[in-house]
Amino acid sequence: MNLRLILETLRQSAPKSRAVLAELTGLNKASVSSMIRDLIAAGLVREMGVPEMQSEAGRPAINLQLNPEAGYTISAEIGVGYISVIVIGFNFDIVAQRYESINPETSVDECLKNFTALLADVYQQARRFGRRIFGIAVGVPGLVDMERGYLLFAPNLQWRDVPLRDMLQPHFDVPILVSNEANMAAFGENYFGEGQHSRLLLYVSAGVGLGGGIVIKGQLLTGATGLASEFGHMTVVPDGLSCRCGNSGCWETQVSETAVLRRVREMILAGGRTPLSRWKEQLTIRHVVNAAEAGDEVANAALAETGRWLGIGLASLINALNPEHVVFGGSLSVAHTILVPHIRAEIERRALTWMWDQVSFRIAKHTANAAVMGGAALIHDRIVTHPLTWQSSMGYAL
Repeated sequence: MNLRLILETLRQSAPKSRAVLAELTGLNKASVSSMIRDLIAAGLVREMGVPEMQSEAGRPAINLQLNPEAGYTISAEIGVGYISVIVIGFNFDIVAQRYESINPETSVDECLKNFTALLADVYQQARRFGRRIFGIAVGVPGLVDMERGYLLFAPNLQWRDVPLRDMLQPHFDVPILVSNEANMAAFGENYFGEGQHSRLLLYVSAGVGLGGGIVIKGQLLTGATGLASEFGHMTVVPDGLSCRCGNSGCWETQVSETAVLRRVREMILAGGRTPLSRWKEQLTIRHVVNAAEAGDEVANAALAETGRWLGIGLASLINALNPEHVVFGGSLSVAHTILVPHIRAEIERRALTWMWDQVSFRIAKHTANAAVMGGAALIHDRIVTHPLTWQSSMGYAL
């Protein structure tokens, strides 16, 4: 616990001297010096020289920081239509990044074959840098049994019962952590994004699907069986549109990219005049956002209705959870300047004033990288929590 306290203090406010760390943590100076020796020996902390201004007479204090050369984490996301991978240092600097588009209809076996090859390529590249690799985090858009690294169901990929970690682990000699991508993003926004130090952070990600996460005092809420925060599959329209999860009327059917595109096409069929009509089946969310920003009425109306439905669902979640921060991310957040006024208006109509007045509503810091940055944060947190035994803490020992 004391080692974690020191590492957390350095993560949040380095550089700091041993004396200042003792003051900030409440630990005695001898204990701090002893633990710093252990952390330097483990390669997690380094000295960075004398501060420019020395306030007291005597031997100059030496500042400390997390060692940016301690090692790398590889974090990856399998999304609907893409694969994203980053290599990130212990100080959260991205040192390498790869992104590849994939056909959403690609079979599980073919997709995982391509994903493993890309991951292996990045892994070997990271190995050539000559530093240790702490682990690999993999985010997927579905229900995940984190303990087993097992993907139970991904509605928008239509994948079921995929033993993801068991399929990947033979190719890599480091721990592999598998999680829901929105949960990873939520943790990342709390760890070093727009919801730092939040007592209760509610993260909602709108894109091809609708996901989210809840972080309470730095801990990800996983639920009784690890499947919490599937907000997108709350029923908001009884007997509404069919959802890929098998239910109908899910919130996701009203607030996803698909919902925006459906509204645009419906307005075009009803006689709405818009330059978007020329795109037909090639219409993308980027086309809609660009048109809306240029003043197109159809695009603005489609996004306004989507914002209204986002506000309806968020108001219910705010009433249920009483969050301190609400962070909005996902690919639809690129349209936040148009969406947010409609989201806020609907929340103000429906949320209890005593709760909504206390909420800080923010746009996710890491946007397209939210999940992979969150995966890096999850592994970083395991290391900080168990700095001398982090491998065994992830259920893996070399």
